[in-house]
Amino acid sequence: MLAVSWLYPGKEVQIDCPCLDCGEPIQVRMRDGEIVESSPDGIVAHTKLPFSRWRNDLAET
Repeated sequence: MLAVSWLYPGKEVQIDCPCLDCGEPIQVRMRDGEIVESSPDGIVAHTKLPFSRWRNDLAET
């Protein structure tokens, strides 16, 4: 979900979805990879990819 904002540089992107744990609504607004606003407070993200592998596919600069 957080990667979607990079598809629209300079634009604000809003994601509305249910919490996969409790079903309550979640809303996140982002611009250029930065969270502008989120609801509810205390949102926690989950990724299946281990933290140690997060940077494996980044291009060398």
